[in-house]
Amino acid sequence: MQGMLQTGDWLDCCAVLNQRAAAAPSAWSPLRRRTFGRLWFASLASYLAVWMQSVAGAWLMTSLTSSAFVVALMQTAISLPMFLLSLPAGVLADLLDRRRLILSTQTLMLTASCVLAVLALPGEIGPVGLLALTFLLGSGMALNGPAWQSSMCEAVDHTELAQALTLIGIAYNIARALGPALAGGIQTVGGPGLVFGVNAAAYAWVVLVAWRWRTAPVRSQLPPERLISAIRVGLNYAAHATAVRAPLIRTAAFMLPASSLWALIPVVGQARLGTSAAGFGFLIGSLGLGAILGGLALHWLRERVALETQVRTATLAYGLTLALAAVLPDLPSLCAALVLGGAAWSIALTSLGSALLTSVPMWVRSRTIALSMLASQGFMAGGAALWGAVASHAGTELALGMASGLMVLLLIWGYRHPVVLGDQSDVTLSPAEVLPPLSGSVPAEAGPVAVEIRYRIDPIHREAFLRASEPVGRLRRRNGARVWRLYRDLADESLYVERFIVDSWVDYQRHLARSTVADHEYEERVRSFLQPGSEIEVSHYLAER
Repeated sequence: MQGMLQTGDWLDCCAVLNQRAAAAPSAWSPLRRRTFGRLWFASLASYLAVWMQSVAGAWLMTSLTSSAFVVALMQTAISLPMFLLSLPAGVLADLLDRRRLILSTQTLMLTASCVLAVLALPGEIGPVGLLALTFLLGSGMALNGPAWQSSMCEAVDHTELAQALTLIGIAYNIARALGPALAGGIQTVGGPGLVFGVNAAAYAWVVLVAWRWRTAPVRSQLPPERLISAIRVGLNYAAHATAVRAPLIRTAAFMLPASSLWALIPVVGQARLGTSAAGFGFLIGSLGLGAILGGLALHWLRERVALETQVRTATLAYGLTLALAAVLPDLPSLCAALVLGGAAWSIALTSLGSALLTSVPMWVRSRTIALSMLASQGFMAGGAALWGAVASHAGTELALGMASGLMVLLLIWGYRHPVVLGDQSDVTLSPAEVLPPLSGSVPAEAGPVAVEIRYRIDPIHREAFLRASEPVGRLRRRNGARVWRLYRDLADESLYVERFIVDSWVDYQRHLARSTVADHEYEERVRSFLQPGSEIEVSHYLAER
């Protein structure tokens, strides 16, 4: 009968649906990969140690001083190293053996935890010592983060990257939910010193996992980049890649007001609600529980809601949580509000991270992760100090209310920087172009090098050609060019010359090697305007004076 599927059509339809279901990665598929699974469980242990130390350290500081500003500095001490060290750490992770870097940083955190335990158990630690050792732990986290996250991202296919990032967030949030509760319980039994001792044991296990983990060496025919140059390249990439710049801006705009809750929740718990260490653990644990629920909901949301909508809704929900935290009078209602805030936190930051890391190729991924850490933890550190100072002068309730209002204002401003998931073509490197024949050998560090590309265009296509050239200019700068210009020959209106400059001959070779499939498509779009029968002409020049 017409309008009804025949048996063969029905079977074909089912086959197509089954193929799509098989092709689409599930929320848990990255855990089936052995390397990712091991690193994921090691991440969970490391995150547990971080959150247990954070809770124990903050609660210990409230017993050492009554100053809300000094208590808030605990958040600054753990976050400020991210601001200072994350970008150099990202460069090191892109240039050095990541396994050795991870071993070194995890050993640093193990040492700091051992010293904290030794000093805290007999009660010999003061505010300055606690802040200093917390800063040392934060330094280890900052140096470890880009290498660790890059290694986990490389353990999965690009099609599973968003799911992998969600699982990394879930591990972090499981630790955030369980860590404070565990820390509160352990503190009740043996005080903060015992918590620091348990943390040291967790770091020791992570060091063992990293020691047993083996990676294939990455070989390149080009010499490694220098540190300062590599930092500049990373910043240059972010400045000229819209898909990177937008998530970074939105992350910073979210973290500035969001930091108020983390900085002031110890003061809210002790001064307003009069909670014990266990009650404080429940407050932080409620945030963690909400974050886990948010992470579990992300796979469902990703299939139904645009990424930008996820970020906007989560930002509004977190702003509401800040307003509720300013006025709720008892522990149960505040815990319920914090579950909402935790879910909003998880959805917003994981979605922003997915937009960022699905848009960058492997050669710059660690530096991009470092920039994300710089944006998040730098504004977390500055925000914690800011809201702590506001609370000291105007009260905790007013500080949280102001942060809630700022969250909404920055969300409206963030509409100018929408975020989307990256495509496979954005991260897949295209075959490197063949280097031109040279009149003699060129030293790798010789430079600067100027490259000129000549196009002969029909003048009637001028405006379309110029529009198509704009993304090419951005990708040239993004991939390492210091200067890019497009010139028109005043004696021949059909002749255009593209000119860009790189620091050295080896930098030009790196520039070619960094080109992606998407970059190649932009270049082909520009070349589509060439006059019939004409070809581009490329010349290379080495500076002599």
